[in-house]
Amino acid sequence: MKAALRSGGDPNLVLVLWELQQTAREAARHLERTTRAAGISTAEFGVLACTTDDPGITQAQIARQLHIRPQALTATVNKLQRRGLIRGSTEGRGRPSHLTITDQGRTALDAAWPSIVALNEPANLQLTEDAASSLAARDCCTGR
Repeated sequence: MKAALRSGGDPNLVLVLWELQQTAREAARHLERTTRAAGISTAEFGVLACTTDDPGITQAQIARQLHIRPQALTATVNKLQRRGLIRGSTEGRGRPSHLTITDQGRTALDAAWPSIVALNEPANLQLTEDAASSLAARDCCTGR
């Protein structure tokens, strides 16, 4: 049995945002498998990468970089702190927690890094170096 055409019968109709959403879901599955193999989640990878790039970063700043709500990071940050992968100086409810990566966190990030880099190789994505650079340089939310 053949599935119905998504194009509503128009073979020339291109649904760019739909295809981007489907591609993003597939990419998320690949990233999740890659980070899980290193013992962390994709959310944890993002937090560890942010704390590596900017020691003392706040949860709100990480949320802005990862394009998620600060409240959505709370469980991830707490888990990373319990596991000893990051540490923070919580100054009280509602105050910023300045987060830094620990040696254990650096080890976890280093374990995931080579696989993440390999997954992002332009050839593995069927892209040229120029196309990959162009895609990576765009900020889809601001149009820059």
